[in-house]
Amino acid sequence: MYYSLKRATFWNVVGYVYLVIAALISTPILVGYMGLYQFGQYSLILATSYLVSSIDFGLSQSVVRALSRDHKFSVRRQTLWATSSILFILTGLLAGVIAVVIVYNFHISSVLLPLIFCLCLISSVVAHYTTLPQAEGHFGYFNAKTFIVGTANTLLAAYLAWHGFGILRIISALILSYLLTMIVLVFFALKFFPHPRDGKPSLSVAKSLLSFGLKNQAGKIVGQAQAQYGKYLLATLSPLILSAYVIAGGLVQKLVGGVVQVATAFYPASARSGYQKSTRRIYYRIQLGLFILGLAFIGLYQLFGLPFLTWWLGEAKLVASVHSFLLVYRYYGLLLLLAPMASTMLDGLGHPGITSIFATVAFAIELVVAIILLPQFGLLAPAYAGLVAIILTTPPLLYVTEKTMLKSTL
Repeated sequence: MYYSLKRATFWNVVGYVYLVIAALISTPILVGYMGLYQFGQYSLILATSYLVSSIDFGLSQSVVRALSRDHKFSVRRQTLWATSSILFILTGLLAGVIAVVIVYNFHISSVLLPLIFCLCLISSVVAHYTTLPQAEGHFGYFNAKTFIVGTANTLLAAYLAWHGFGILRIISALILSYLLTMIVLVFFALKFFPHPRDGKPSLSVAKSLLSFGLKNQAGKIVGQAQAQYGKYLLATLSPLILSAYVIAGGLVQKLVGGVVQVATAFYPASARSGYQKSTRRIYYRIQLGLFILGLAFIGLYQLFGLPFLTWWLGEAKLVASVHSFLLVYRYYGLLLLLAPMASTMLDGLGHPGITSIFATVAFAIELVVAIILLPQFGLLAPAYAGLVAIILTTPPLLYVTEKTMLKSTL
Protein backbone atom coordinates (compact mmCIF):
# COMPACT_ATOMS: atom_id res chain seq x y z
CA MET A 1 0.00 0.00 0.00
CA TYR A 2 1.27 3.45 -0.90
CA TYR A 3 -0.11 6.52 0.84
CA SER A 4 1.03 10.12 0.60
CA LEU A 5 -0.98 12.80 2.39
CA LYS A 6 0.41 15.46 0.04
CA ARG A 7 -0.54 13.51 -3.07
CA ALA A 8 -3.95 12.61 -1.67
CA THR A 9 -4.63 16.22 -0.75
CA PHE A 10 -3.41 17.41 -4.15
CA TRP A 11 -5.83 15.17 -6.04
CA ASN A 12 -8.75 16.04 -3.79
CA VAL A 13 -8.11 19.78 -3.98
CA VAL A 14 -7.70 19.60 -7.77
CA GLY A 15 -11.04 17.83 -8.00
CA TYR A 16 -12.64 20.40 -5.72
CA VAL A 17 -11.27 23.37 -7.69
CA TYR A 18 -12.49 21.79 -10.91
CA LEU A 19 -16.00 21.41 -9.48
CA VAL A 20 -16.03 24.99 -8.26
CA ILE A 21 -15.07 26.28 -11.71
CA ALA A 22 -17.58 23.98 -13.41
CA ALA A 23 -20.33 25.11 -11.04
CA LEU A 24 -19.53 28.78 -11.58
CA ILE A 25 -19.84 28.28 -15.33
CA SER A 26 -22.94 26.09 -15.28
CA THR A 27 -25.13 27.69 -12.57
CA PRO A 28 -26.18 30.85 -14.45
CA ILE A 29 -26.82 28.77 -17.59
CA LEU A 30 -29.00 26.29 -15.70
CA VAL A 31 -30.97 29.06 -14.01
CA GLY A 32 -31.35 31.03 -17.23
CA TYR A 33 -32.43 28.20 -19.53
CA MET A 34 -34.34 25.98 -17.10
CA GLY A 35 -36.15 28.85 -15.39
CA LEU A 36 -36.49 29.28 -11.63
CA TYR A 37 -39.32 26.74 -11.26
CA GLN A 38 -37.62 23.87 -13.11
CA PHE A 39 -34.25 24.73 -11.57
CA GLY A 40 -35.89 24.49 -8.14
CA GLN A 41 -37.35 21.07 -8.97
CA TYR A 42 -34.00 19.85 -10.24
CA SER A 43 -32.34 21.11 -7.05
CA LEU A 44 -34.89 19.28 -4.90
CA ILE A 45 -34.31 16.02 -6.80
CA LEU A 46 -30.56 16.28 -6.28
CA ALA A 47 -31.04 17.26 -2.64
CA THR A 48 -33.18 14.16 -2.12
CA SER A 49 -30.66 11.87 -3.81
CA TYR A 50 -27.85 13.27 -1.65
CA LEU A 51 -29.95 12.95 1.48
CA VAL A 52 -31.03 9.34 0.95
CA SER A 53 -27.55 8.33 -0.24
CA SER A 54 -26.32 9.19 3.24
CA ILE A 55 -28.41 6.28 4.54
CA ASP A 56 -25.56 3.80 4.10
CA PHE A 57 -25.35 2.80 7.79
CA GLY A 58 -21.91 4.41 7.98
CA LEU A 59 -20.47 1.80 5.63
CA SER A 60 -18.17 4.13 3.69
CA GLN A 61 -16.14 5.17 6.74
CA SER A 62 -16.30 1.68 8.19
CA VAL A 63 -15.05 -0.06 5.03
CA VAL A 64 -12.28 2.49 4.43
CA ARG A 65 -11.13 2.06 8.02
CA ALA A 66 -11.14 -1.74 7.74
CA LEU A 67 -9.32 -1.75 4.38
CA SER A 68 -6.73 0.74 5.69
CA ARG A 69 -5.93 -1.44 8.68
CA ASP A 70 -5.93 -4.73 6.76
CA HIS A 71 -4.24 -3.63 3.55
CA LYS A 72 -2.46 -6.87 2.55
CA PHE A 73 -4.10 -9.29 0.16
CA SER A 74 -5.73 -12.12 2.09
CA VAL A 75 -8.83 -14.27 2.21
CA ARG A 76 -10.10 -12.09 5.04
CA ARG A 77 -9.78 -8.99 2.85
CA GLN A 78 -11.59 -10.71 -0.01
CA THR A 79 -14.39 -11.55 2.40
CA LEU A 80 -14.50 -7.94 3.54
CA TRP A 81 -14.78 -6.69 -0.05
CA ALA A 82 -17.50 -9.19 -1.00
CA THR A 83 -19.51 -8.36 2.12
CA SER A 84 -19.18 -4.65 1.45
CA SER A 85 -20.52 -5.16 -2.08
CA ILE A 86 -23.72 -6.79 -0.85
CA LEU A 87 -24.27 -4.24 1.90
CA PHE A 88 -23.91 -1.27 -0.46
CA ILE A 89 -26.33 -2.78 -2.96
CA LEU A 90 -28.91 -3.30 -0.22
CA THR A 91 -28.52 0.25 1.08
CA GLY A 92 -28.80 1.54 -2.49
CA LEU A 93 -32.10 -0.28 -2.96
CA LEU A 94 -33.38 1.17 0.30
CA ALA A 95 -32.24 4.67 -0.64
CA GLY A 96 -33.92 4.39 -4.03
CA VAL A 97 -37.28 3.48 -2.50
CA ILE A 98 -37.11 6.30 0.05
CA ALA A 99 -36.14 8.81 -2.66
CA VAL A 100 -39.08 7.84 -4.85
CA VAL A 101 -41.49 8.24 -1.94
CA ILE A 102 -40.12 11.70 -1.10
CA VAL A 103 -39.95 13.02 -4.67
CA TYR A 104 -43.44 11.74 -5.46
CA ASN A 105 -44.78 14.40 -3.09
CA PHE A 106 -43.13 17.18 -5.13
CA HIS A 107 -45.67 16.66 -7.94
CA ILE A 108 -42.84 15.77 -10.31
CA SER A 109 -43.59 13.77 -13.46
CA SER A 110 -43.97 10.05 -12.72
CA VAL A 111 -41.63 9.31 -15.65
CA LEU A 112 -38.77 10.58 -13.49
CA LEU A 113 -39.40 8.21 -10.57
CA PRO A 114 -37.65 5.11 -12.05
CA LEU A 115 -34.69 7.30 -13.01
CA ILE A 116 -34.44 8.68 -9.49
CA PHE A 117 -34.49 5.13 -8.10
CA CYS A 118 -31.70 4.09 -10.50
CA LEU A 119 -29.70 7.20 -9.64
CA CYS A 120 -29.72 6.35 -5.94
CA LEU A 121 -28.87 2.68 -6.54
CA ILE A 122 -25.94 3.34 -8.87
CA SER A 123 -24.68 6.07 -6.55
CA SER A 124 -24.51 3.56 -3.71
CA VAL A 125 -22.64 1.00 -5.83
CA VAL A 126 -20.12 3.65 -6.89
CA ALA A 127 -19.70 4.63 -3.22
CA HIS A 128 -18.66 1.02 -2.54
CA TYR A 129 -15.99 1.13 -5.22
CA THR A 130 -14.60 4.49 -4.03
CA THR A 131 -13.73 3.02 -0.62
CA LEU A 132 -10.86 0.96 -2.07
CA PRO A 133 -8.87 3.77 -3.75
CA GLN A 134 -9.40 5.95 -0.67
CA ALA A 135 -8.08 3.23 1.65
CA GLU A 136 -5.17 2.49 -0.70
CA GLY A 137 -4.25 6.15 -1.09
CA HIS A 138 -4.91 6.25 -4.86
CA PHE A 139 -6.82 9.51 -4.85
CA GLY A 140 -6.55 9.94 -8.60
CA TYR A 141 -8.95 7.01 -8.97
CA PHE A 142 -10.91 8.13 -5.93
CA ASN A 143 -11.62 11.42 -7.70
CA ALA A 144 -12.90 9.72 -10.84
CA LYS A 145 -16.39 10.35 -9.51
CA THR A 146 -15.56 14.01 -8.92
CA PHE A 147 -14.43 14.56 -12.49
CA ILE A 148 -16.93 12.35 -14.34
CA VAL A 149 -20.12 12.78 -12.30
CA GLY A 150 -19.18 16.36 -11.42
CA THR A 151 -18.89 17.20 -15.12
CA ALA A 152 -22.26 15.64 -15.88
CA ASN A 153 -23.93 17.47 -13.01
CA THR A 154 -22.54 20.85 -14.03
CA LEU A 155 -21.17 21.42 -17.52
CA LEU A 156 -23.11 18.65 -19.29
CA ALA A 157 -26.33 19.59 -17.46
CA ALA A 158 -25.83 23.21 -18.52
CA TYR A 159 -25.16 22.14 -22.12
CA LEU A 160 -28.36 20.07 -22.21
CA ALA A 161 -30.41 22.87 -20.64
CA TRP A 162 -28.93 25.32 -23.16
CA HIS A 163 -30.21 23.11 -25.98
CA GLY A 164 -33.69 22.93 -24.50
CA PHE A 165 -33.57 19.54 -22.78
CA GLY A 166 -35.33 19.21 -19.44
CA ILE A 167 -34.83 17.34 -16.17
CA LEU A 168 -35.52 13.92 -17.72
CA ARG A 169 -32.59 14.09 -20.12
CA ILE A 170 -30.29 15.68 -17.53
CA ILE A 171 -30.97 12.96 -14.93
CA SER A 172 -30.45 10.27 -17.59
CA ALA A 173 -27.06 11.78 -18.45
CA LEU A 174 -26.19 11.84 -14.74
CA ILE A 175 -26.95 8.12 -14.42
CA LEU A 176 -24.73 7.38 -17.43
CA SER A 177 -21.91 9.33 -15.79
CA TYR A 178 -22.20 7.12 -12.70
CA LEU A 179 -22.01 4.03 -14.90
CA LEU A 180 -18.87 5.35 -16.57
CA THR A 181 -17.36 6.08 -13.16
CA MET A 182 -18.15 2.55 -12.02
CA ILE A 183 -16.35 1.09 -15.04
CA VAL A 184 -13.21 3.06 -14.16
CA LEU A 185 -13.36 2.03 -10.51
CA VAL A 186 -14.07 -1.63 -11.30
CA PHE A 187 -10.91 -1.62 -13.45
CA PHE A 188 -8.99 -0.30 -10.42
CA ALA A 189 -10.57 -2.84 -8.05
CA LEU A 190 -9.53 -5.76 -10.27
CA LYS A 191 -5.89 -4.92 -9.54
CA PHE A 192 -6.48 -5.75 -5.88
CA PHE A 193 -9.21 -8.38 -6.26
CA PRO A 194 -8.48 -10.09 -9.61
CA HIS A 195 -10.94 -12.86 -8.80
CA PRO A 196 -13.80 -11.07 -7.03
CA ARG A 197 -16.03 -14.14 -7.06
CA ASP A 198 -13.57 -15.93 -4.78
CA GLY A 199 -14.66 -13.71 -1.91
CA LYS A 200 -17.67 -14.93 0.04
CA PRO A 201 -19.88 -12.56 2.04
CA SER A 202 -19.74 -13.10 5.77
CA LEU A 203 -22.43 -12.33 8.31
CA SER A 204 -19.87 -11.77 11.05
CA VAL A 205 -17.95 -9.29 8.87
CA ALA A 206 -21.20 -7.53 8.01
CA LYS A 207 -22.00 -7.19 11.70
CA SER A 208 -18.52 -5.81 12.38
CA LEU A 209 -18.80 -3.22 9.59
CA LEU A 210 -22.28 -2.18 10.66
CA SER A 211 -21.29 -2.04 14.33
CA PHE A 212 -18.69 0.63 13.63
CA GLY A 213 -20.63 2.26 10.81
CA LEU A 214 -23.86 2.77 12.72
CA LYS A 215 -22.00 4.91 15.25
CA ASN A 216 -21.14 7.22 12.36
CA GLN A 217 -24.47 6.90 10.55
CA ALA A 218 -26.44 9.38 12.60
CA GLY A 219 -23.84 12.04 11.99
CA LYS A 220 -23.77 11.37 8.26
CA ILE A 221 -27.55 11.49 7.84
CA VAL A 222 -27.83 14.55 10.03
CA GLY A 223 -25.03 16.23 8.07
CA GLN A 224 -26.89 15.73 4.81
CA ALA A 225 -30.21 16.72 6.37
CA GLN A 226 -28.55 19.89 7.64
CA ALA A 227 -27.24 20.63 4.15
CA GLN A 228 -30.57 20.01 2.42
CA TYR A 229 -33.41 20.87 4.81
CA GLY A 230 -33.44 24.55 3.83
CA LYS A 231 -34.39 23.62 0.27
CA TYR A 232 -37.51 21.79 1.44
CA LEU A 233 -38.33 24.56 3.91
CA LEU A 234 -37.97 27.43 1.43
CA ALA A 235 -39.63 25.54 -1.43
CA THR A 236 -42.92 26.46 0.28
CA LEU A 237 -42.24 30.19 -0.28
CA SER A 238 -41.31 30.89 -3.91
CA PRO A 239 -39.06 29.66 -6.76
CA LEU A 240 -36.95 32.83 -6.43
CA ILE A 241 -36.25 32.27 -2.73
CA LEU A 242 -35.52 28.57 -3.26
CA SER A 243 -33.13 29.32 -6.15
CA ALA A 244 -31.37 32.04 -4.16
CA TYR A 245 -30.86 29.66 -1.24
CA VAL A 246 -29.56 26.89 -3.52
CA ILE A 247 -27.05 29.23 -5.14
CA ALA A 248 -25.93 31.01 -1.95
CA GLY A 249 -25.74 27.84 0.11
CA GLY A 250 -23.91 26.15 -2.73
CA LEU A 251 -21.20 28.81 -2.74
CA VAL A 252 -20.51 28.36 0.98
CA GLN A 253 -20.70 24.58 0.73
CA LYS A 254 -18.17 24.63 -2.09
CA LEU A 255 -15.78 26.56 0.14
CA VAL A 256 -16.27 24.03 2.91
CA GLY A 257 -16.17 21.25 0.33
CA GLY A 258 -12.51 21.93 -0.23
CA VAL A 259 -11.91 21.29 3.46
CA VAL A 260 -13.92 18.08 3.28
CA GLN A 261 -11.61 16.93 0.49
CA VAL A 262 -8.57 17.60 2.67
CA ALA A 263 -10.25 15.76 5.56
CA THR A 264 -11.06 12.83 3.26
CA ALA A 265 -7.42 12.63 2.23
CA PHE A 266 -6.41 12.82 5.90
CA TYR A 267 -8.75 10.03 7.06
CA PRO A 268 -6.57 6.98 6.21
CA ALA A 269 -3.68 8.62 8.11
CA SER A 270 -5.87 9.40 11.12
CA ALA A 271 -7.22 5.84 11.11
CA ARG A 272 -3.73 4.31 11.13
CA SER A 273 -1.68 6.82 13.14
CA GLY A 274 -3.99 9.36 14.71
CA TYR A 275 -2.40 8.65 18.08
CA GLN A 276 1.02 9.89 16.90
CA LYS A 277 2.22 13.41 17.72
CA SER A 278 3.25 14.02 14.11
CA THR A 279 -0.34 13.47 12.99
CA ARG A 280 -1.58 15.89 15.61
CA ARG A 281 0.88 18.54 14.43
CA ILE A 282 -0.44 18.23 10.89
CA TYR A 283 -3.99 18.57 12.23
CA TYR A 284 -3.14 21.80 14.11
CA ARG A 285 -1.41 23.35 11.10
CA ILE A 286 -4.32 22.57 8.81
CA GLN A 287 -6.87 23.99 11.25
CA LEU A 288 -4.92 27.21 11.70
CA GLY A 289 -4.51 27.60 7.96
CA LEU A 290 -8.24 27.01 7.43
CA PHE A 291 -9.22 29.66 9.94
CA ILE A 292 -6.93 32.22 8.31
CA LEU A 293 -8.30 31.24 4.90
CA GLY A 294 -11.87 31.71 6.15
CA LEU A 295 -11.09 35.20 7.44
CA ALA A 296 -9.55 36.05 4.06
CA PHE A 297 -12.68 34.91 2.21
CA ILE A 298 -14.87 37.06 4.47
CA GLY A 299 -12.76 40.09 3.66
CA LEU A 300 -12.73 39.33 -0.07
CA TYR A 301 -16.49 38.94 -0.15
CA GLN A 302 -16.93 42.28 1.60
CA LEU A 303 -14.89 43.94 -1.15
CA PHE A 304 -15.91 42.02 -4.26
CA GLY A 305 -18.97 39.92 -3.37
CA LEU A 306 -21.78 42.04 -4.80
CA PRO A 307 -19.94 43.01 -8.03
CA PHE A 308 -19.11 39.34 -8.60
CA LEU A 309 -22.71 38.19 -8.09
CA THR A 310 -23.96 40.93 -10.41
CA TRP A 311 -21.53 39.85 -13.13
CA TRP A 312 -22.14 36.13 -12.52
CA LEU A 313 -25.94 35.94 -12.20
CA GLY A 314 -27.10 39.11 -13.89
CA GLU A 315 -30.75 39.05 -12.73
CA ALA A 316 -31.18 41.86 -10.17
CA LYS A 317 -33.72 40.24 -7.83
CA LEU A 318 -31.78 36.97 -7.69
CA VAL A 319 -28.52 38.83 -7.04
CA ALA A 320 -30.08 40.86 -4.20
CA SER A 321 -31.48 37.73 -2.54
CA VAL A 322 -28.24 35.76 -2.80
CA HIS A 323 -26.20 38.70 -1.50
CA SER A 324 -28.45 39.29 1.53
CA PHE A 325 -28.15 35.61 2.44
CA LEU A 326 -24.37 35.51 2.08
CA LEU A 327 -23.86 38.59 4.25
CA VAL A 328 -25.00 36.45 7.18
CA TYR A 329 -23.99 32.98 6.01
CA ARG A 330 -20.32 33.81 5.41
CA TYR A 331 -19.71 33.79 9.19
CA TYR A 332 -21.36 30.38 9.40
CA GLY A 333 -18.91 29.19 6.74
CA LEU A 334 -15.94 30.49 8.75
CA LEU A 335 -16.71 28.25 11.73
CA LEU A 336 -17.90 25.36 9.58
CA LEU A 337 -14.43 25.19 8.01
CA LEU A 338 -13.07 23.84 11.30
CA ALA A 339 -15.53 20.96 11.72
CA PRO A 340 -14.48 18.42 9.01
CA MET A 341 -10.92 17.94 10.25
CA ALA A 342 -12.05 17.62 13.87
CA SER A 343 -14.65 15.03 12.89
CA THR A 344 -12.09 13.13 10.82
CA MET A 345 -9.70 12.93 13.77
CA LEU A 346 -12.44 11.61 16.03
CA ASP A 347 -13.53 9.03 13.44
CA GLY A 348 -9.97 7.92 12.81
CA LEU A 349 -9.36 7.47 16.54
CA GLY A 350 -12.42 5.23 16.73
CA HIS A 351 -14.95 7.69 18.18
CA PRO A 352 -17.50 8.25 15.39
CA GLY A 353 -20.28 8.36 17.97
CA ILE A 354 -18.97 11.68 19.30
CA THR A 355 -19.11 13.18 15.83
CA SER A 356 -22.67 11.97 15.41
CA ILE A 357 -23.75 13.48 18.72
CA PHE A 358 -22.38 16.91 17.81
CA ALA A 359 -23.90 16.75 14.33
CA THR A 360 -27.29 15.79 15.73
CA VAL A 361 -27.29 18.55 18.34
CA ALA A 362 -26.22 21.15 15.76
CA PHE A 363 -28.94 20.12 13.33
CA ALA A 364 -31.61 20.06 16.03
CA ILE A 365 -30.72 23.60 17.09
CA GLU A 366 -30.59 24.82 13.49
CA LEU A 367 -33.89 23.25 12.46
CA VAL A 368 -35.81 24.57 15.48
CA VAL A 369 -34.41 28.09 15.09
CA ALA A 370 -35.06 28.09 11.33
CA ILE A 371 -38.70 27.06 11.78
CA ILE A 372 -39.22 29.74 14.43
CA LEU A 373 -37.62 32.46 12.29
CA LEU A 374 -39.15 31.44 8.94
CA PRO A 375 -42.39 33.47 9.15
CA GLN A 376 -40.51 36.69 9.96
CA PHE A 377 -37.20 36.31 8.10
CA GLY A 378 -38.05 34.04 5.15
CA LEU A 379 -34.87 33.40 3.11
CA LEU A 380 -32.61 34.55 5.97
CA ALA A 381 -34.10 32.10 8.49
CA PRO A 382 -31.72 29.21 7.58
CA ALA A 383 -28.77 31.64 7.56
CA TYR A 384 -29.41 32.92 11.09
CA ALA A 385 -30.30 29.42 12.31
CA GLY A 386 -27.08 27.94 10.92
CA LEU A 387 -25.02 30.69 12.53
CA VAL A 388 -26.61 30.13 15.95
CA ALA A 389 -26.08 26.36 15.74
CA ILE A 390 -22.46 26.56 14.60
CA ILE A 391 -21.53 29.07 17.31
CA LEU A 392 -22.98 26.82 20.01
CA THR A 393 -21.46 23.53 18.81
CA THR A 394 -18.12 24.13 17.08
CA PRO A 395 -16.08 25.28 20.12
CA PRO A 396 -17.19 22.23 22.19
CA LEU A 397 -16.39 19.94 19.22
CA LEU A 398 -12.86 21.33 18.97
CA TYR A 399 -12.39 20.99 22.74
CA VAL A 400 -13.54 17.36 22.80
CA THR A 401 -11.34 16.54 19.79
CA GLU A 402 -8.32 18.01 21.59
CA LYS A 403 -9.02 16.00 24.75
CA THR A 404 -9.49 12.80 22.73
CA MET A 405 -6.20 13.30 20.89
CA LEU A 406 -4.35 13.93 24.17
CA LYS A 407 -5.75 10.74 25.70
CA SER A 408 -4.78 8.71 22.64
CA THR A 409 -1.13 9.77 22.90
CA LEU A 410 -0.70 8.99 26.60
